[in-house]
Amino acid sequence: MTKTFRLTSLALALSALSSTAVNAQETKQYILKQSDLAIFAPHTSRFERAAINEDFASEPVAEVLSNDDNGTVVTMELTAQQVAQLKASGQYAYIEEDYEYVPFTSTTSAEVSPYGLAEVQAPLLQDTNADLFKVCVIDSGYDLGHPDLPQNATGFTDLPGGLAWYQDGSGHGTHVAGTIVALKNGQGVVGVLPNDKIGVHNVRVFDNDGKQGLTSRIARAVDNCVENGAKVINMSLGGGSPSQYFQERLQAAYDKGVLLIAAAGNGGDATLSYPASYDTVVSVANIDENRVKNSSSQYNAQVEIAAPGTNILSTVPRGTGVAAGVTANGVFVKGGGMTNSVEGKVSAELVDCGQGLSACAATQSVCLIERGGASFKDKAANCQAGGGVAAIVYNNAPGSFGGTLGDGVHGVTIPVISLSQEDGTALLSSVGSTVEVQLEAILDYDEKSGTSMASPHVAGVAALVWSQHPSCSNVDIRNALNATAIDLGAAGRDHEYGHGLVQAKAASDYIATNGCGGAQDNQLPVASFTASCTDLACRFDASASRDPDGQIVAYDWNIDGFATTGTTVAHAFANAGSYQVSLTVTDDAGATHTVTQSVSVTDGNNTGCSGLETWSASKVYRSGNEVAYNGHKYHSNWWHRGKNPAQNSNVGNAWNYWTDLGACN
Repeated sequence: MTKTFRLTSLALALSALSSTAVNAQETKQYILKQSDLAIFAPHTSRFERAAINEDFASEPVAEVLSNDDNGTVVTMELTAQQVAQLKASGQYAYIEEDYEYVPFTSTTSAEVSPYGLAEVQAPLLQDTNADLFKVCVIDSGYDLGHPDLPQNATGFTDLPGGLAWYQDGSGHGTHVAGTIVALKNGQGVVGVLPNDKIGVHNVRVFDNDGKQGLTSRIARAVDNCVENGAKVINMSLGGGSPSQYFQERLQAAYDKGVLLIAAAGNGGDATLSYPASYDTVVSVANIDENRVKNSSSQYNAQVEIAAPGTNILSTVPRGTGVAAGVTANGVFVKGGGMTNSVEGKVSAELVDCGQGLSACAATQSVCLIERGGASFKDKAANCQAGGGVAAIVYNNAPGSFGGTLGDGVHGVTIPVISLSQEDGTALLSSVGSTVEVQLEAILDYDEKSGTSMASPHVAGVAALVWSQHPSCSNVDIRNALNATAIDLGAAGRDHEYGHGLVQAKAASDYIATNGCGGAQDNQLPVASFTASCTDLACRFDASASRDPDGQIVAYDWNIDGFATTGTTVAHAFANAGSYQVSLTVTDDAGATHTVTQSVSVTDGNNTGCSGLETWSASKVYRSGNEVAYNGHKYHSNWWHRGKNPAQNSNVGNAWNYWTDLGACN
């Protein structure tokens, strides 16, 4: 149940503005945690309440997210000015924007075991003991009633508008759930735990358009999973903004013995995505059937393990799976539907339109077009302009691909599909004959790609292995998965694959041999530091460094050749310039890790000296140059370098390196 409260402390005075001022400013939703719990106490004196009511006609209403021994956390709609005032009050442990996260993504009548299951060794273990465990999926919903999914699933959502957890507007959550628990029933696909043993709980946090996935909503979802007995939580979602509140809820779940799994992100770069990049969460990378990292899978120091996530066949809401392909000479070739293409099923003569860079003579025909040279939308529009009734775009490089026509207002009214280079080239032999193009959402299954599809493989494997060894802790299972993963990429743990491809049976055998504690192989520490400089003086802070399985016992610095030790150190450079600073951390097992950064410092300041450059000890100055230094303006009298203006100047003559022209402003 959603609870609300009204602030009854003097802190309200700091946040309240006149109604006119508030209405004139944009508000955003924020998460606030009070540093003084007494502020929320109901026993505020009548005198204090009367004073507040006298000053303010109304009080902002906030939603209580959590209220426990760690403090009370709420959400509020605030303006930027109100946020600044509340921060300045010192009464809040933190105030952070309630950012929105997003899902991380991209046919047959006989039952199929998707390739990913064999890759992670799922068929080599039985899930007969899985009824002791429950897995929770935080996502876009669950198609309860799907013939290939467990019907005893439970769920929750607090989304507005009457949206239910047992419905799935986008299909993302149903696809994720199918990878974990799709039934072995002779139809469709099978999941990692296919025998309808494990408990399934779903928390819906996205609307039908994949929106409204606020940090606060997903953090509450984690609490709901824990409250409903989940031991493994899968989060195929994320964003680039960390949240202290979300981190606290994840830490609370982890401390209660829950194993947290999340998608590393589909940005294709080295940025951190959350929640995957919190230390309490296993960050999962996406690899294809050749065990190669998908180019879209993010890579960074937080990536912990890898799993199949490319072209994964799984369940989707009934009747929404896309059937896409072309039939020529009685043979059906599977293709992909262009995003935002209209659906359709047409039979017509096939015409070769080359790259489709101009209108193609294709009256009442199907256009065969090679990729390259123009957008997919323009190629399809050129087919349509020539009278074409459907377009097939085949790859100009080996393999298949996915494409889009852009937004929904593109003007193309014919179905457009994609084919691999191999299938498209072979189709050239059918030019002049009749082919059938199909693009219809009619199936209960579909292929999707992304770290969203990799994460549930790991969540399923974790639950499967844990069901074999129920006395182990979440940390024990996590360590076993990492210790037995197939090493991919660079030797050892790396930023692209983490420890490598997750393996179910190998992890179970590892625990059977070594016990829950495992072989206790030491994990390397991670060095990290920040630099804060004022003029030539700098402070270096290494408190962000960490050791996954122990503690850091030594911090050794090399600051431009100067050696020192400590978690935080200070250093004053002699001159302005750029310097190399290295930090080496050592853990309690003797393992080390080093990180190096370039730090730039300046000498003096430009206080009041608008438009002038600040003097630098490393720069050569010639006659006539003018600089600012400590609030004064100086004129150079001849060639020199490294001469401090305050120590090498005269006033009103040219017999020293500098002439002091007086204070700026």
